[in-house]
Amino acid sequence: MTQTIRTRRPVNLLKHSLAAATLSFVMALPAQAAGYQAGLMTDYLFRGLTRTDHGPAVYLQGKTQRGDAYASVKAINIDTPDGAEGLPVEMDVSFGYNNRFDSFNIDVEVITYNFLVDSMADETEFKLGTRLAKGLDLELYRGIKGKTWYPEISYEKFLKNRLYLDGSVGFWKQDDADDTALTARLELGRDFPEFHGIDIYGGLDFISDSTPFGNDADKDDSELEFVLGIRKNF
Repeated sequence: MTQTIRTRRPVNLLKHSLAAATLSFVMALPAQAAGYQAGLMTDYLFRGLTRTDHGPAVYLQGKTQRGDAYASVKAINIDTPDGAEGLPVEMDVSFGYNNRFDSFNIDVEVITYNFLVDSMADETEFKLGTRLAKGLDLELYRGIKGKTWYPEISYEKFLKNRLYLDGSVGFWKQDDADDTALTARLELGRDFPEFHGIDIYGGLDFISDSTPFGNDADKDDSELEFVLGIRKNF
């Protein structure tokens, strides 16, 4: 047991150092090249799966774009089991390039999900996407370590009176799992420039199987969650 603990601590220390350096780098970018966002939500649902055990989450995100190249970093709290070592924080770092052609685009992105706690394994995803029409995007995500596939189609529509509507449908599939899951999310929000430019939104989040990486013997329960959130861009 002692040897295991000694092995984990340097790994967590390295993760914390890399996360802090990455966050500092993005947050220090010139204002004209970067955007920042902070938010609070009643549940952190990642493609239909809660990562806060249906509890609230707070996040901070920084983005930058240079031409067709872009990058982002996001830190958000997560739920961890008792006795886990490290910080209950997920740090997502992404780099991408949107290749634009005459009548279409190919968006390529690498996303790393870094968990600053020893109870969860890091993941790296490759994304391939394209815009089908105004506000309508099709994307395919491939998880390298988890051997997952996640195709998703998403739609964004700006309405009258500063309202906006976001919707998405996706599908979880793991190479070695018997189960699959359909996900869907519908979100309606409004921005309030009179209140320092904050956004307030509510959403319905659905997943057809809350254990999409399981087998035929486990319980296949669907979940439908209502989420409220507030965010501000800087």
